[in-house]
Amino acid sequence: MKRKRKIVLIPLVVVLALVVVFLAYCLPYYHAVDAPAFPADGEVKIFNKKDYIVYDGPGEKTAMVFYPGAKVDEKAYEALMYGIAEKGTDCFLVKMPFHLAIFGKNKAEGIIDDDYEYDSWIMGGHSLGGSMAAAFAGAHENKIDGLWLLASYSLEDLSDSGMKVISIYGSNDQVLNREHYEENKKSLPAETFSEKVIEGGNHAGFAYYGPQKGDGEAEISKEEQIRQTIEALAS
Repeated sequence: MKRKRKIVLIPLVVVLALVVVFLAYCLPYYHAVDAPAFPADGEVKIFNKKDYIVYDGPGEKTAMVFYPGAKVDEKAYEALMYGIAEKGTDCFLVKMPFHLAIFGKNKAEGIIDDDYEYDSWIMGGHSLGGSMAAAFAGAHENKIDGLWLLASYSLEDLSDSGMKVISIYGSNDQVLNREHYEENKKSLPAETFSEKVIEGGNHAGFAYYGPQKGDGEAEISKEEQIRQTIEALAS
């Protein structure tokens, strides 16, 4: 009887240890800090839904579903979303389980298949969120017209998709694996792919969540990096 108890207890201890490790990794995350406030009577209206936040601007034809970077509070991207919506593309900022897009890769499906009436949909994301957005786009090419990658790259082969893709990263980004980034360019459609490097920008400069571990030091403000990003996406 004693031997059987040991056999049962060993797997249980392993499972509990794995749960503890998982929670220790997932629970700490980058909180939104120093994010600017936006007027309630501004041109962009913000609606907080259960699984996402809507930034409804003057545009009516195009919308983007955005996946945040790994372990980053989605509200840290509010300035970026607000600015894009002001330029005419409504934004749906997704709230990810454990702040990890890998656990919510298909959350865009519920948004796109809802009652929203747009002519075209774009997927967008930062870092890991960008890769997961690309994975969703690759699996739903009939629904997605464009892909916006911020300090990210696609692991999905989109080379024959005809999808319009823009990739933006900061010159001082030390988190983005440049070797993998260059290798995976072949996964993108050559004729409809464009790239912008923000001089002096870094990995964390796309959102308001403070410095990121391992990142390079930015030589421009977050406001400037976000402004350049919005202008590049709007064009």
